[in-house]
Amino acid sequence: MSQVIIRKKAPSNYRLFAICPGGLDQILKKEVEALSAPILDVYPGGVEFEGNLELAYRACLSLRTASRVLLMLQESKKIFQPDDLYAAVKLVDWPRVFSPNCTFAVYFTETQKKGRRENVNTQYWALKAKDAIADRFMERYAERPNVDRADPDITVRLHLHDQILKIYLDLSGNSLHERGYRVEVGEAPIKENLAAGLLLLAGWDVAAKEKTPLLDPFCGSGTLLIEAALIATNTAPGLLRHRFGFFSWRDHQPKLFERVSEELKAKRILDPAELPMIFGSDASLDMIRISEKNCERAGMAEFIKLTQARFEETEAFQRKGLIVTNPPYGVRLDEAEALVAVYQAMGSTLKHKYKGWTCGVITSEPKLLHAIALKPSKKWVLHNGGLESIYSLLQMY
Repeated sequence: MSQVIIRKKAPSNYRLFAICPGGLDQILKKEVEALSAPILDVYPGGVEFEGNLELAYRACLSLRTASRVLLMLQESKKIFQPDDLYAAVKLVDWPRVFSPNCTFAVYFTETQKKGRRENVNTQYWALKAKDAIADRFMERYAERPNVDRADPDITVRLHLHDQILKIYLDLSGNSLHERGYRVEVGEAPIKENLAAGLLLLAGWDVAAKEKTPLLDPFCGSGTLLIEAALIATNTAPGLLRHRFGFFSWRDHQPKLFERVSEELKAKRILDPAELPMIFGSDASLDMIRISEKNCERAGMAEFIKLTQARFEETEAFQRKGLIVTNPPYGVRLDEAEALVAVYQAMGSTLKHKYKGWTCGVITSEPKLLHAIALKPSKKWVLHNGGLESIYSLLQMY
């Protein structure tokens, strides 16, 4: 028999969980702390915290490295079998969470299979949860909401860890890395929230206030440049989005959300005279044109200068500055071999032309990082999509 702890909103506080790419949890923790939210716990890939509805909105709008913000609806213990899951999920008053006219989707994950040897069929367990939600609606309205995994109004996420089940409402909807400004991308685009994480790990939030210039010499579709401009202008990334998962939640308060949005808009710094120089270059003219479109769509074109050039053809335009870049890297061995010369040229250019600068470079191929021939002052292991990558900070003296 499962034991259930129902998490209702306390005097206006919710239990929230923000998810981020692997390796960015400490950066995300700092972001959450900046919202003045009490931290409950930090996990690899996520931060649990408390806050009222206003703070939940701020988190969805403001967190740069988060992929999702989840709101806990219920926690249940002693979940060993699918029937235990069904019973626990059905205890939630789902008609109080969303309307039967809404579509919904359910996702289930598990870690630490303590106390049970057999593997969990995650799709089957998600199906049992979906049935529990539908049956709760049938008992109330004699009708059930439709499932839509492609574009649901409401997303429910379940996570089982050591037989403790946490049931979450996904406030984000689509992943928060989808800001909405990328019209086109290159062959290996970096996700927007990971790009923001690279910049924050390199100290761009402080450097931008000091008007330190920033350069991305392999700018591709412009993601790092746009994220750098969003940070410099103090533009909350969620302001670029038109839809969140909480729009169909019964407790959503549109007027409060609008007020929070307007407050964040008012805090933007949009005077170019107060901002640092942000430059991007790429050897491909096609990529420069894609970057221009994306910068325009993000409303950041005024703050970003783009030029077609190979990195070796560029020159340092100030005595010190910051480079953050995601250069090309080959997934196959033959591709990586062909890129060794590119990385060797990058190392030579950094060493001879960019003395006094700091460079943050991410790659999934250690051989290419070695080809730069510069010793990193700091290194982080991050997850770039499905690839484990190394992010290195290089100091040029």
